[in-house]
Amino acid sequence: MGLRSWVKRVEHAARGNLASFELLDGSRYYYYYYDPASWELFMHWYECLGETSTHNWPEAPEVIRKLCEAKDPQAALDAVMEEQRTFGTFAYDPDILVNERRLEPWGLVGSYTTHRAENIASGTPTTPRSRTSPSKPLM
Repeated sequence: MGLRSWVKRVEHAARGNLASFELLDGSRYYYYYYDPASWELFMHWYECLGETSTHNWPEAPEVIRKLCEAKDPQAALDAVMEEQRTFGTFAYDPDILVNERRLEPWGLVGSYTTHRAENIASGTPTTPRSRTSPSKPLM
């Protein structure tokens, strides 16, 4: 880390807008909170939501990747999610993150097929409706 970036982190820490969690190697990972940068997690979730496959997801932000290296992943995850005010917009399975220390994408929306009109996620058949007459089923 260069001198300039180190000085910048010290200045931000002095202003009190950095949070941190301890990593496995004993060092601390610092990240911004209540800052425009906190939109990074929301925007990552939003970009993931727009993809048709998890293989196409963008790389996770650094703060999410560092959660895998946290000494106490559950506490670090709770702190990041609370401080970032992400309102449940975490694109990865938190149980796998905490227990296996890896990022596993989880389904952000249920699958739906209009051909069979069946909600695949629940297995419950649904009756398709006409756009012009929402109260009458299509024949």
